[in-house]
Amino acid sequence: MKTAYFVDGYHGGIKGHMPLGAWADVLRRLEEHPEWKLCLDIEPISWDVLRTTDPASYETIRRLLEHEPSRVEIVAASYAQPFGWVIGGESNIRHLIRGRAIVREHFPGAVVDTYATQEPCWSSCLPQILRSLGYKRAVLKNPGTAWGGYASGIDRETVLWVGPDGTAIPCVPRYACEELVNCWETEAGLMEPDFVEKCLERGIGHPVGSFLQDLGWPAAPRLNREGIRYVTWREYMEEIAEAPTEEWHFTQEDIRCTLPWGEGTLQRMAREVRAAEIKILAAEKLASIAGALRGYAYPAEKLQAAWDQLMLSQHHDAWICATTREGREQWAWQAGAQSWMAELLCDEVLDEAMDAFRQEGDGETASRIRVFNLSGVERTELTEIEIPLPGDVSAEVPADASGVRIRDAEGAEIPCQLVPTRMNRQDGRIQAGRLLFEAAPPAMGYQTYAIECVSSGDVRTGPGPDDRRAFAFTEGDHVVVVTDLYDIRLDTARGGVITSWYDKALNRAIVSADQPFNEYAGFLAEHDRWASSTETPADVTIKENGPLRVVVEIKGKFADADFVTTLSAARGRRRVDFHVRFHYGRETWIGHPWRMAPEHRSTERRKSHHYTRYKLQARFPMKPDGRRLYKNSAFDVTLSRHEDTHYERWDEIKHNIILNWIDVYDERSNYGLAVFSDHTTDYSHGPDGVTALTLGWGGEGGFWWAAVL
Repeated sequence: MKTAYFVDGYHGGIKGHMPLGAWADVLRRLEEHPEWKLCLDIEPISWDVLRTTDPASYETIRRLLEHEPSRVEIVAASYAQPFGWVIGGESNIRHLIRGRAIVREHFPGAVVDTYATQEPCWSSCLPQILRSLGYKRAVLKNPGTAWGGYASGIDRETVLWVGPDGTAIPCVPRYACEELVNCWETEAGLMEPDFVEKCLERGIGHPVGSFLQDLGWPAAPRLNREGIRYVTWREYMEEIAEAPTEEWHFTQEDIRCTLPWGEGTLQRMAREVRAAEIKILAAEKLASIAGALRGYAYPAEKLQAAWDQLMLSQHHDAWICATTREGREQWAWQAGAQSWMAELLCDEVLDEAMDAFRQEGDGETASRIRVFNLSGVERTELTEIEIPLPGDVSAEVPADASGVRIRDAEGAEIPCQLVPTRMNRQDGRIQAGRLLFEAAPPAMGYQTYAIECVSSGDVRTGPGPDDRRAFAFTEGDHVVVVTDLYDIRLDTARGGVITSWYDKALNRAIVSADQPFNEYAGFLAEHDRWASSTETPADVTIKENGPLRVVVEIKGKFADADFVTTLSAARGRRRVDFHVRFHYGRETWIGHPWRMAPEHRSTERRKSHHYTRYKLQARFPMKPDGRRLYKNSAFDVTLSRHEDTHYERWDEIKHNIILNWIDVYDERSNYGLAVFSDHTTDYSHGPDGVTALTLGWGGEGGFWWAAVL
């Protein structure tokens, strides 16, 4: 009988599942079965808890790692086992650095040089990250926990997994012949004789399977069958498997993962995690600038505490189990609290760092503000700050004038715009407002600006020396938004959709009237029909009218739900911002009306949330000729290989994840459209030329998920 190999072990930890006594059970069974070997994919913070609650088991594990490394191997050692494909590159790095540091504190003699996980915790950039941190090998199998997805396959024993920068790392892939079973596992978690034979026929001379069991299950070797030899991943790749000779350029689209994107709890959590990711990087950069220029003591401990909270909010179970558990134990509630704590700590750092730039006499001047640029390139950006105003600034100033002047460090006046936020009800004087102006601080530096309030009689009309201005006006059933770059027409009779968008710089139309832009569409399961925001007229209000920025508010209806969209366009800025909020007066199912029998909820491969086209979407049509779609991920940009993103079943997953942006590019006309998102979600794209961003979904999710909007 030909020998097959199996990597057994455990994953999880105190955040996921580590009941008291679980380790004692595992270690007792390990002693009873001398042939058994373990790979441990354990949340590193769990070792602190184990040392306190079960010191005997803790000491046994420490002894095994030190004296029997061929039998017990710690793999990955990621801080919170995140889905790398839903978070940014810096977060992916920090999970590994922080997790391995904690493991070294507990087990100084343990070597962590294999990246293997039980969940689909990958991103295409991992080869360069892993190699730079000292990892020697990786595994792209998650045979027993493929709820969230799996990797594409190749029938090779090992390959050189090549990342986007060309870095390669030896890797055990998921085999192409490795069938998907039920809707959560693959054949490599079972290693049945016919599967082993199939691998041998395809030239895989040393077939290997794996299943890192949930910590807390009754402890026992996963397989008890003749012909199975237990190994660790290090042993298998160093002593048994053939050395890799073939490069595998594994892209982000080879990560075939899915979540019920559009579900309200998941969408909210994704936005909260993204906001914390952005703020923590800003806090680190500003603290570094303040340290270099003002002697500010870098708050390493506070920032590490912020990272710890953020990384816990990125735990894979927070995403795939977001709506499970009750009350404060709910995964999404915990992730929200943790990302909020991360932001609070970052706010403290930002305040302290900015305080370091205050100079003597600052409080004596009218007002001075410093605008920081935390990127590595020079930028000119529309900057916004809310300020109090003296009582002589009247609300009756012309629409294109301001009661404030802005001067740069050289004393030159620059254009600005004042948007009142608080008025005196008796005399109409402005008491506070949002001040907008174009700031141009240097790369990784700052620029100081002076604010001068002027009385109504001294107000200067017009945008200043640069007469390019943004403005809006009503024209029949349309509202027209004009900047120096665009002319945009919104059709109020058709729900406020954009029916004309003209690019002045390139002298071309972006939108055609027969394909409305930013239409909200989706399938109402309860009524068995498609619905569109174009079915009902919208009320459109011009909230800000230049000279620097125009803000238009659109109030409309999508079926029975009210929505409010805010469109913001500024002079000199190619990006146009949209923000929308829907209000549902009752439970609403939007999505494909597929339902399952209760007994099939954990095995049915077809699920409502796989049908992305049926979800509530914002639609952005473009001409389909010669188009290519690019998408970003952590330290990577991928050219999509999909003709479309449409699939219906768990075993047909196509990568349709938008992390930060997708870019639809027409090679023939050398023109494109980029769609950005403030949170990870999914998109749809197809030969019809319509690119759409998912906004909402409510339906039958299967296993843990079932949601309504």
